[in-house]
Amino acid sequence: MWNIMSRLVKILLLVVLLSTVSCRELPDYLVGDDTIARVGRNELSINEIGSAIPANLKGEDSVTYVKQYVDRWIVRQLKVEEADRLFSTSEHEIERMVEEYRQTLLSSRVDQHYVNAATTGEVTDEDIVEYYNTHKSDFLLDRTLVKGRILCFDAAYRQSKRLMDQMRKASTSQTDDKTFTDMCEKNGFMLIDNRSEWVNFVDFLTNLPTTRTQDYEPLLDKMGIQQMEANGLRYLFDFTSVCRKGDVAPLEIVTENIRRILATQRRSEIVKAHEEEIRLKAEAEGHVSIYKE
Repeated sequence: MWNIMSRLVKILLLVVLLSTVSCRELPDYLVGDDTIARVGRNELSINEIGSAIPANLKGEDSVTYVKQYVDRWIVRQLKVEEADRLFSTSEHEIERMVEEYRQTLLSSRVDQHYVNAATTGEVTDEDIVEYYNTHKSDFLLDRTLVKGRILCFDAAYRQSKRLMDQMRKASTSQTDDKTFTDMCEKNGFMLIDNRSEWVNFVDFLTNLPTTRTQDYEPLLDKMGIQQMEANGLRYLFDFTSVCRKGDVAPLEIVTENIRRILATQRRSEIVKAHEEEIRLKAEAEGHVSIYKE
């Protein structure tokens, strides 16, 4: 198998040349012998390899790719030969499966053609909201989600009261929010801000000095800034939004899921409409006949 390696340089040179000039313009010493490998009566040609090499491959990467391509081709041909020997008695079944796959592939390409050409296939934000409002029972949460913030700093910090006041003000305006953020950054405090995205309540708790054995659900019932202290550190945290287990999931959480659902429905509608159209037309033209006893 590896005696092919001695010809790889020639192959790569041919690939480059074939991409820029016609075969009749190639030097004489490169024309004629274009067979790279042979398994039985099947041959692998330079043109086949040339069309398979990605355009962005160069140098050693090209050599590696060609070697792997040749290896895969040889093994594939040997497997086909082995299959012919092992399954010769079920040749008709294999042919049936191949034909069935061919028909399925062509049918799918036809379906995709009409889906791509359809003007009613796009899912809009209005469609998503409408589906969400009429199918809320399908989107019940299996976990509690929260939005909020956590601030961690040295418990000995003397301006902790001012820090808490500033954290409270940060919820009222962008200016106060920036002042608070700058204050945390200047002092090297850890600030985790999840106010703009939903996170699992369990994940939120991992940033606080909590234990697995204790129930922290009561924290969700409290308003405003709460605090914990452990190992010389103080934690300030609050929840800006809470969506409990069993509640309807927020729209932003399920938007992409709904988009996929609607896209699948639209595709099915387009395919079924086309199938009905071609069937009725074929029957009207006498191209299709159904024989009954």
